[in-house]
Amino acid sequence: MAVGVSVAEVMSDRVIAVHQNAEFSEIVDAMRRFHIASLPVIDAGDHVIGLISEDDVLAKETYQGGRSRLFGRFRRRTGPSKAAGTIATELMSSPAVTVTRSTSAREAARAMFRHRVHQLPVVDAISGRLIGIITRSDLLAVYERPAEDIRREVRYDIIEAALAMVPERFTVDVDHGTVTLRGEVEDRCAARVLTDAVRNVDGVVTVVDELTYRHGGDPAGRSPADP
Repeated sequence: MAVGVSVAEVMSDRVIAVHQNAEFSEIVDAMRRFHIASLPVIDAGDHVIGLISEDDVLAKETYQGGRSRLFGRFRRRTGPSKAAGTIATELMSSPAVTVTRSTSAREAARAMFRHRVHQLPVVDAISGRLIGIITRSDLLAVYERPAEDIRREVRYDIIEAALAMVPERFTVDVDHGTVTLRGEVEDRCAARVLTDAVRNVDGVVTVVDELTYRHGGDPAGRSPADP
């Protein structure tokens, strides 16, 4: 199966972090100065031990139903323990969700969605030290892949290498992330395997199945392959 886009290709190696003993005022200053909503917390060895978000910080600055004096936005209240915190280790959420350079962009996006975060620290796979950051906006770059790159991956990495089909027997059209597949496959099962594989290619938003079958029924009138 195609490897696809990795975190290394879209991450930033310029990352703002705070040390575990950073005081509340330092954390607020970093968030405001760099216009960021969360900060990795690192220990003396640059290992990520937690993450501080705006919500963690604003627990000290908000009141029930009130407005933040720091950021001018409404925020939900967090627990009293964080409201009483004065240094990074008392304010952070732990353990932090991290990725490595080799993590696929798709896996990173799923981790952000699952953990409801807007960025992920990138750590070295061997040492575990912080080496970068990947944000939701970085991941959007995956969906800006040139159409020809997507077409090439579908034809040669998926159709030819992964599924042992003849790429010249298929037409692959790519338009703003929509991939339209035309050609003849053995049956409905083969069509499903192909469309599922193409759907997992980085940069593909949806797949339109216009394949025909040698066996197994008439495909006429089918809807796009994506549910």
